[in-house]
Formats: sequence, structure tokens, C-alpha cells
Amino acid sequence: MSVLLQTIKLCLNRKPYNTSYCKCFSFRNKSDNSKRFITFDEVVAQRRAEAQKSLVVQVNSESSFNELYGYCSKYATVNDVHHYKNSSDEHYMLIEFSSEDSMKDVLQACSAHQKDVDIMSVQSPFLWFRAASGAKEKFPASNKLLAVKHGSCKIDEDVLFDELQNCETVSHQLQLLYDQTKLNDMDVRLRYMVARQLEVICSSLYANIAIKPFGSSVNGFGKMGCDLDLVLTNIVAPEMLQMDSKRRLVFQEKKCEGGRSPWQRHMELVATLLELRAPGATRVTRILNARVPIVKYSHEMADLECDLCYNNTSGVYMSELLWLLGSLDSRVRPLTFAVRRWARACSLTSPHPGRWITNFPLTLMVLFFLQQKRNDGIVLPSLKYLVKMSSKEDVRIAEENLNCTFLRDLNKLPEDSYSQSKDDLQTLLFHFFEFYAQFDFQDRAISINEGVPIRKPNALPLYIVNPLEPSLNVSRNVSFEECERLKMEVRNAAWHLESVLDGKKTDDWGLLGLIEKKTTRSLKKLLRVGNTHRLVSVKDLFVEDGEASEIKKLKTDEDIEDSVKDIKNKLDSKDQKERRLKFKNTQVANEVYRIKLNKL
Repeated sequence: MSVLLQTIKLCLNRKPYNTSYCKCFSFRNKSDNSKRFITFDEVVAQRRAEAQKSLVVQVNSESSFNELYGYCSKYATVNDVHHYKNSSDEHYMLIEFSSEDSMKDVLQACSAHQKDVDIMSVQSPFLWFRAASGAKEKFPASNKLLAVKHGSCKIDEDVLFDELQNCETVSHQLQLLYDQTKLNDMDVRLRYMVARQLEVICSSLYANIAIKPFGSSVNGFGKMGCDLDLVLTNIVAPEMLQMDSKRRLVFQEKKCEGGRSPWQRHMELVATLLELRAPGATRVTRILNARVPIVKYSHEMADLECDLCYNNTSGVYMSELLWLLGSLDSRVRPLTFAVRRWARACSLTSPHPGRWITNFPLTLMVLFFLQQKRNDGIVLPSLKYLVKMSSKEDVRIAEENLNCTFLRDLNKLPEDSYSQSKDDLQTLLFHFFEFYAQFDFQDRAISINEGVPIRKPNALPLYIVNPLEPSLNVSRNVSFEECERLKMEVRNAAWHLESVLDGKKTDDWGLLGLIEKKTTRSLKKLLRVGNTHRLVSVKDLFVEDGEASEIKKLKTDEDIEDSVKDIKNKLDSKDQKERRLKFKNTQVANEVYRIKLNKL
């Protein structure tokens, strides 16, 4: 409680902000009659309200729309219907009604439970549309159409690369990559429906609880198919605290006894509920002895891998901070998506835990780079400045008295704070790699709290400060070898982008040369339909001789040498000189890396 009082006192007694520092933001909406930004809490509340008045119904196919819409619209007003397919080719439709009461009216009027003896009935927002018994009912014609068809379908990689190849500039490539791979509206709705399902089931055992998504699902940096992180929290509104203090009848509560943490006991119970009472939940795994107890499970109907934890409010506030920083400038998220995709192509990141860097530290590296002062300003402010701008309403204290106070409402920033760096995405991406190619990883740490490099407190190869727990290093798992490989890859990426500035378009120009794995790039060139640079044509191996064909044979060593020279000539391209220069530079970097290892 002392931390809370100190924070409130600091906010109330803070000095007026320095307007000269504020000239670094841009606002999407300059109208005086509307808000320039909506807060993170408003976004979450809107999505939760959508889930509370929605149902997910399994259907035969997308052609079931007219019948399903006609059936439900008899009892309530339907806002929209969204269609998607899961990996098992099962069709589902997410129906959003005009209100939660309308949704309840539909459930009361036309829903039923199965009559199987081995099934215990459960209330859930996931249902299936049973075939009509007897004659099929005819519904009046409607102008209503599916709002979304195949809403959760990911873009094919080959199609994506073809579209990237046809972009005019690298900036367009970055924007296209972000637009085509970010979480879409359908996927976000599904994630809140999964949270809603578990909340409904747990509400039968717990009072005043909420289950909310956090992490990449809500922070604005999530891509299609990313995991769903969920947190089970207690709802404690400030107005309820004041009201409850005047009420004299208080519920008796049950305290956990025994050596195990109460969080572990509750999470074990929730895991059992998932196994027995949650339709679609499979492969439930308990990880209860971790610092933050977690229950992992798969949701087959929504095609999601889910991680559920208890009362991890610091994770929610971290999601809010990333969402706010991503909302300040439209270039932040496309740049972050490109850097993450580049790291995956270089095998700097991995879906499995280990000694390599992960997406969260990479995101902090991008945000830190955007905080650096350039000739025409900066792109993002430091977290220290957002804390300075905070008020009493922004005070948040997480578990273990962790202070998570920073400005929540970006509309409170001065309206003339729009002067900032005008660099396009291509320039920012190049300078990102150039910045970290020259960064002193040996002595300096990365901190978005300060917005400038700080001295490393220890000798770990890579030190990236946790924004909400500054004493922690979010990259402490990264080994020396992986850190050296990161340095080498950012140099290679900078050299590649520098060659793009000449304006020459090749098969791996711009972003394609960064995000497409080198092991598959050459193979795709050979297999690409219509490729005129194929090493050897199949028909050249055969010679027609009447009805039979025989394979050409190379009779002498001279024939072999001529064939090798011919293949080398075919491999030569206009950018051969640039490739050789890049290879030479890579050799120099590798030699420096080898010398450093020998010294160790």
C-alpha cells in the first residue's frame, strides 16, 4: 500500500510537462469533436461486449448461412454473421446479436442439450446447428450477406511473396506484409469467444472473476495463428470498493490450506474443468510449479493453442504498454512485423524455448531504436516520459507491489505534439539494422524506459531491460554465440538493403531477400514456373532417334569442362558483382567473429 500512496503523491505533485520534448508524436484524427485515440481498456471492453452477445455455431458449410440466419432472426436481431473454417475443415459461424439479452432470448427459445447418457449438460457459447426434423422450414428472402467468409484463413506464402515482388518500394512491402499477416477481426473475435467460454464455465464456481486475453492477441503485434494467452483475474472496480465498505453482510470465503500455493490449487481445478466441462478443449497440460502457474490447452473449434494463468496483471499492463506505443505511430507495427519475420528467416528465433532471442525482446529492440533522436526528431517517446505525464487515474499496482503506472489516455498529450521523424518504412528498416550493427552490446543495455543506452549491470551477452520490472533482463537466456550471430545478421541485412537503394529489382530484392529463407530461395528459383535461368533443361538430356531416346553422354573431360562453363555462364546475372561484394563482406564479418571466439 505504501507503493500506491507514493505513486499517487508523485503524480499529484509532478511538475508541468516540458512542451519542447512533446514534439515527437502524430495523431490520426485532428477533429476537435472526436477523440484522437481510444484507450486500451475501451478496446478490451468493446471486444468483451461483442463476445457477450455472440455465439459460435458449427454448420455444414457456408451455404448454411441463409437457414441459420433465418432461424435465429425469428427470435432476435442479428447484427452480423462471420464464417470460418478450422484445420479439420469444419465450418463455423460466429453470430453477433444486437444485445446480450437478444442472445439469451435465442438460447432460451431454440437451444437444447444433447440427450446422451454419458454427457453432462454444460452452458457454453459454442453450439452446433442440427438438421431440421421433417420438412425443411422456408424462411423469407433477406438482403443480409455473410460479413466475412473464411475469416481465419491465412494467406498462402507463395501468394504473399508474389505480391511482395510486385510492390513498387520496400516501404510498400513492409506495409503489405503487416496488412496480410496481422490478426484480423475474425481471429480477434474468436479469441475473445474462447475467453468468454471459460469465463462462463468458471463463473459457476467463482464470483467476480474475468478471463481476459493478453499478450500478442491484444497488444497489436500479433500475427495470424499466434498463441492465445489468457489470465484469470478478480474484478475489483474502485467504485465497488467504496460501496462494499458500507455493506455489513460479507460472504464467508474459503482459504486454501496445505503446503501448496493457492494459485496452484485453483489452476489445477480450472484444468480439471477444461477437461470435463469445456467443449473443444483438448490436450490439457498443467505446469503448476513455475513462477507463474500455467495451464496449456488446445481449442479445436477455434484452432488455437491457449495458455491460461492466474492473476498475472503485469502481463496485461505490458500488453497495454505495447499497444499504446504501437498506436502512437502507424509505422511502428509494420516495422516490428518485418524485423520479426527477418529474425525467423535467419533462424535467430525459434518456436521452441532455448538460448536464442524471442519475439518480445526483438519488439523492445524496435521500440528502443524508434526512441533514438534523428535529424528531424524521434518516432516514439521513452517510458519515463509517459510515467511523467501520468495522473492519479493512471496508477496501477500489479502483483508483488509492481508499479505499472504510465499515461493511459494518449488524448492527454499536447495537441501540438506532432513534429517527429518523417522517414518512411524503408529508411527506418535500413537504419534499424545499421543502428544495431554499430551498437555496443558489450558495455551497453537496451532500455525503453530511458530511451537511451545505459550501462550493463552484468556481463551477460545481451541485456534488454524489462520495462515494468527494470531489475530483470528479458534476454538473459540468449547465449554469447547467439548474440554474435545477431550482430552478424544485422550487418548482412544492412548490406542487403543498401544494395536496394540502387533501384535494381531482382528475385530477392528488398524485403524478400530478408524474410525468405536462403535455403529455399535458390530452390524456388529453379522450380519457379517459367524460369528461364534453369540450370539444365530436361529436353537437353535426351536426343530423339526414331522411336527411341537415349541419354546424351559426355565423352571427354573437355566436354565436361565445357558443360561446367556453360552452367556458370547461365548462373551469371546482372547483380553478380553485388553478390560477390556481399559475400566478401560476410567473409570479413565471419573472420572477425572467429577471432573473437579464439580470444575467449
